[in-house]
Amino acid sequence: MRGIILAATIGLFFAPIPCVQEVASAESGSQVFELGEILVTAEQEQVDLATTVTTVTQEDIRQQGAQNVADALDLLPGVDVQMGGKGQSFVSIRGFDQGDVKILIDGVPVYEQYYRTLDLSLIPSDAISKIVVTKGASSVLYGANTMGGVINIVTKKGGKKPVTELISSYGNNATQAYILNHGAALGDLNYWLTASYRSSDGFELSDDFNENNPHTGMGTSYNEDGGTRDLSDYIKRTINAKIGYEPDADTKLYLSFDYHNNERGIPTESSRYWYFTTWDQWHANLVGQKTLAYFVTLKGRLFYTRHTDELTDVGWDEDHTSTPKWFETSEYDGYSRGGELQSAFDFGDASLLKIGFSYTRDRTKQTEFCDEECMGVIRWGDPVGYQPEEEYVTDTYTFAVEDEINPTDKLSLVFGASYDYHDPKKATDGGADLPEIPDSTSTFNPQVGVVYYATSATTVHASVGKKTRFPHMQELYSNYAGGNPELDPQQTITYEVGVDHRFSSRVSGGIAFFYNDVSDLIFRRDYNDETIYINVDDAVYQGFEVSLDMNPLDNLFTGLNYTYLSTLDEETDRELAERPRHRVNADVRYRFGFGLTASVQGSYTQRQFDQNRRKLPDFFLLGARLAQDIPITDRVDTTLFVEGSNLTDVNYDQDNGPEPGRMYRAGLAFRF
Repeated sequence: MRGIILAATIGLFFAPIPCVQEVASAESGSQVFELGEILVTAEQEQVDLATTVTTVTQEDIRQQGAQNVADALDLLPGVDVQMGGKGQSFVSIRGFDQGDVKILIDGVPVYEQYYRTLDLSLIPSDAISKIVVTKGASSVLYGANTMGGVINIVTKKGGKKPVTELISSYGNNATQAYILNHGAALGDLNYWLTASYRSSDGFELSDDFNENNPHTGMGTSYNEDGGTRDLSDYIKRTINAKIGYEPDADTKLYLSFDYHNNERGIPTESSRYWYFTTWDQWHANLVGQKTLAYFVTLKGRLFYTRHTDELTDVGWDEDHTSTPKWFETSEYDGYSRGGELQSAFDFGDASLLKIGFSYTRDRTKQTEFCDEECMGVIRWGDPVGYQPEEEYVTDTYTFAVEDEINPTDKLSLVFGASYDYHDPKKATDGGADLPEIPDSTSTFNPQVGVVYYATSATTVHASVGKKTRFPHMQELYSNYAGGNPELDPQQTITYEVGVDHRFSSRVSGGIAFFYNDVSDLIFRRDYNDETIYINVDDAVYQGFEVSLDMNPLDNLFTGLNYTYLSTLDEETDRELAERPRHRVNADVRYRFGFGLTASVQGSYTQRQFDQNRRKLPDFFLLGARLAQDIPITDRVDTTLFVEGSNLTDVNYDQDNGPEPGRMYRAGLAFRF
């Protein structure tokens, strides 16, 4: 197997691999919402070239049949998407789990405030214009908690050409989707609206699933017997609305609103029959940008994000023969509010100086309801009714300075530093202040990057920087999970060196080596006869990513990438769980002359372990999509499509029970 991996790696450097082309947004009538980016738009912007930035385009999303953000990210180098303990789709970047990664929608931080994570399967792709994934030493202007990278989901805005799009699809297990997109411009104003509805009775397990499997079958914690996986059903409703005002090229002002209303089961361990009867998240975003002179640009943003969910235990039968419930219901109600202000001073090659300030307040309230038979009797000592409400409030500030200098035509330098301040303001349990509220913490995070244009076809980059991730509320306060208010922030020194080369007008590729020296890693460990969150010894995440793209024919586009990742927990001298050592992804697309587009995606994952050191199965997943343009009228573009995932019906798991088997859907899209 090592020989296969080595051969695949060598082949990445020499095999002819096409690039994936992006369809111009003007053709679809929608445009990229530039103010959804964090950085001030400018011509130089070398900071992204000093590290690795990968962009998923509208065309990538369409050709891959990606229904949500998790689907759209799954083929990227250095990125791994897995199902979490509550059925969530979580992403890791270069070994950093999602709690270390900053997730943004149009530049607004979005997460459930207590756990500081976001189920990416609940964010549909309907309104997305692109997704930008920044790894390594990302710009200091992104603010705090970017230790593992940044994912910014940028939505669409209306273009000059009015567009309306209607999409409907249907698949196995009554999986269905209905989507409306509409956008246009009216003089200096433009607007965009997306509304969608999705539902499913759940996903089917592979025909090769064995109910006697000692890890996932009957009698295990998952207790699965095949067929439709228990509690994998869902209903998802989304609205995305945006209105913009652009009176001239130097002035932009936008107000956007994003709303997600979901219900879904949790395909997890059989002892926990949980269902999200409510999972709501919305955010409002007011952002403006103004160029005051030819070299001075100001950008400001105000945002408010609200998250509420209600988790219900639906598993305990009336005769009390199954495992007792943890609770009847568990309710979370939280918000994030804040803003940012940036200024950019463009002095030509001498300097592009950017100064930024950001502020975020996170607040969450939670409570559980238990009857007299609930396990809450044991945990809280209160036999019935709502348990005492918990409330936590934290403020986070960042002040950042970044400068890009071009001393020669071939050399660019990027210097940056941020001062991040984390200030827990309130922590109550049952209405009383906790005996110990963590002290405020501040960190100084410098970084430097170099971009060298060796030739017109070859670019070399290198960067090094310090990144910090403050403890999450759960890690500080959770009675059940082992919260520890004395935790220190996680920190890493991140290094990267890479080369990008264009072999010809049709072939390009790149390689990037990365090394992360992590200190004060926050981990749940047995400590003084209890399991709590503690800062453990150092950890190392290192590896490399290779990608090659080519379009040997005008209608053929292909991409291939490989990631090697090695992790080491220096306290246990073991590699970290659920981080695959090898991942290979391929994406091939061809457009026939009669309007048929065919695309195939493959992904191979090898060598990863679960939390109990069991080696998880290696697996290869195959997906495909066919889309045929149907010329009905000159005014309406009609497309018939059919697509499927896990076409070979592989049976596999990644430490959270059996994964979906073969799934398919077909649909129609109308654009006019």
